[in-house]
Amino acid sequence: MRVLKKIGLNYVEVSLDGAYAKTHDAFRGKNGSFDQALTGLKNCVKEDICTCLAVTATKNNLTEIPSVLTLAEKMGIQRFTLFNFVPTGRGKDILELDPSPEEREEVLKSLYKKLSKGSQIAILTTAPQLARVALQSPSTQEDMVVPFAHMESASISKKTKALADFIGGCGAGRFYCAVSPEGNVQPCVFLPVALGNLKTERLEDIWHNSSVFKDLRDRGNLKGRCGRCAFKYVCGGCRARAFSYHNDYLMSDPGCIRKILAGD
Repeated sequence: MRVLKKIGLNYVEVSLDGAYAKTHDAFRGKNGSFDQALTGLKNCVKEDICTCLAVTATKNNLTEIPSVLTLAEKMGIQRFTLFNFVPTGRGKDILELDPSPEEREEVLKSLYKKLSKGSQIAILTTAPQLARVALQSPSTQEDMVVPFAHMESASISKKTKALADFIGGCGAGRFYCAVSPEGNVQPCVFLPVALGNLKTERLEDIWHNSSVFKDLRDRGNLKGRCGRCAFKYVCGGCRARAFSYHNDYLMSDPGCIRKILAGD
């Protein structure tokens, strides 16, 4: 890790699949992998590298997520990221582990409660519903903490919360994109739609001219429940989940509690 620090590495993200070795090792299929991950995290913190502890929420580890966050705080880690379960790649083989909308809602509420009280660690999530949870939570304070995409959270005045309409929610194709090892440009790492290839095209051209990117930048294009939702601009649902479940990146994210409440 000292060598990596010396050559300019400034960010490392390490995944844990639970707060305990039994949970993590069972999911990874390798005994001892939990301890190895912790060692890697400690080494990063020791070398003063910006470090993130990430956990993907599944039915296997929902009850352990608060403990994972506490572990990150105790280790002096700077960031904690809760990844939304997206059934892509090998994730399609464990579809039954996708948390229900009710389960996801409770996890996001607990994260927001921690976030709103002030935390020594940056708390992020790829579940865009957290911004909606923030805006729906009862608060008598003039300022509120609102997550923007999954990269940052900020304290904003209730008078300016409309700002979230412009920069909130899923950032795929809006704030970022992904490049596969083969050079394919995708909206995000979990949305395997190739929009061009850097071997033959310029990233700038793909970013500005792709019809898929243009679709994703206009929330008015959203379909189903997400398209009708009052929070479609601040949230808009996860476009990768929509694609995985419906083969349509503009359809509704099936993991939202508002779908259940609306009965559709």
